[in-house]
Amino acid sequence: MSEQLQPISVSSPGHFGINRVASVVDLDPQWALDATNCVLDRTGRIAARNGWLKLTVTPISGSPNMESMCEYLKTDGSTQIISAANSVIYSGTEPLTSIYSTGITANRWQMVNFNNYLWLFQRSHAPLRWDGTTMATIASLGGTGTVPQGNCVLAAYGRLWVADTATDKVTVSFSDTLIGQNWTAGASGTLNLSQVWTNGMDSIVALASHQGFLIIFGRKSILIYSGAATTPASNLTLVEHIKGIGCIARDSVWSVGDDIWFLSDSGVRSLVRSINAATVMPVSDVTKNIRDDVVNLIKTESNLEDVRAGYHEIDGYYVITFPSRDTSVWIDTRMKLEDESYRCTYWNQITPRAYAPSISRVMYIGKAGVVGKIFGYQDNGSSYTMTYYTPWLSFQAPAVQKILKKIHYNITGSTNTTFNIKWGYDYQSAQFSNQQTITGGTVAEYNIAQYNIDEYSAGIVINELTNPGMSTGKMIQLGLTCVVNGTQLAINKIDALAKPGRML
Repeated sequence: MSEQLQPISVSSPGHFGINRVASVVDLDPQWALDATNCVLDRTGRIAARNGWLKLTVTPISGSPNMESMCEYLKTDGSTQIISAANSVIYSGTEPLTSIYSTGITANRWQMVNFNNYLWLFQRSHAPLRWDGTTMATIASLGGTGTVPQGNCVLAAYGRLWVADTATDKVTVSFSDTLIGQNWTAGASGTLNLSQVWTNGMDSIVALASHQGFLIIFGRKSILIYSGAATTPASNLTLVEHIKGIGCIARDSVWSVGDDIWFLSDSGVRSLVRSINAATVMPVSDVTKNIRDDVVNLIKTESNLEDVRAGYHEIDGYYVITFPSRDTSVWIDTRMKLEDESYRCTYWNQITPRAYAPSISRVMYIGKAGVVGKIFGYQDNGSSYTMTYYTPWLSFQAPAVQKILKKIHYNITGSTNTTFNIKWGYDYQSAQFSNQQTITGGTVAEYNIAQYNIDEYSAGIVINELTNPGMSTGKMIQLGLTCVVNGTQLAINKIDALAKPGRML
């Protein structure tokens, strides 16, 4: 008598994101071993990421990378996108208008909005102020003292905070209240950390503010000060010194909801603080399930100062890009997993060189010679490849040989898309594949919101892909790749049937 077929069904495939740390064990089928050029949509399914669209019609000559960007916000509600490339600062998106280039030799500006102006700082460069019409050096504004040529700047608690000059990595300078050109007298001052680092000398990488505290990120430790919101010259008090973990990339630091995320040597971390300084929660590991992958990206990135991150509050994601590796890690900020980590996927073929989330809900990005935005399902008119693989599946019988008989995918929004259905056995990925092209499908009668734009609506297509299996093994992995070229796509469900063989 023939053996009964064993089914396995995966609803919302990839719902937990990628897990590469425990990839050789029998993981929950809702994990993924690979999800490249994917996101988790609002229903928790693996879906194609959005592409990007060029906004600048005529690129800058030579197409240099846009390496820093910011949205300038004025008190009257008007905005401008300010960007930097090729030792020039530009305003706008189309056209890109050159607004300053004197003495500029690099493009790694950090820009902050403060008191109706945009303030720009970069190591070994004269700090600048933009008023929407004129760019001026801060030194020319008739203030007091010498403006530090720092690499990191923070606008918080009614003043500018600056650190990391070419010759001083241990001093934080702060301006007078609401006067960004005054650096002596008034309420200005400095904080020297050379006697504060208790675990050997450290160097300042980034600054942040959180719940009334000043956060100073060193390369291998973090300092938290109270008193920053009152009179810092006399009230700054060290609340905590977190040792053994620091920030390695200035532009990875973002306020994410009521938290701060940053890149450390071991991955993206979350600095979770309580308003009560006496109640401190530990730094959590956001990317713990892909830790080794992220560590390898860090080790092999040619220059960590080129690492850029962006946080899009409306769509609920933080994305960090390692440009020399053509890889970004996308992190869903809307859902924390039981192990305190977050759901992650990978992006490639897009690699923004700068991010600027805007109050108009657009995520602007810097590319080669142009400003663009995250949009649609093409990369500026070109297709990209989406890849998804399940964990290794035992069908609840890890010691039994299986003969895979059928693989079935239920897919949303895939009309006129060619899929490569893949499967493999016993930790040898993608040993077998079969190509299918779908040109029609069933019209859905419900609305589903895609992660970025509510594009899933009545009239979308639900397709069914069915493929016969082949060969045998104890552990089975299922996968799918497809070229995304202007059409949204999400995987709703996977069903597989296997016939049990002999026990090994």
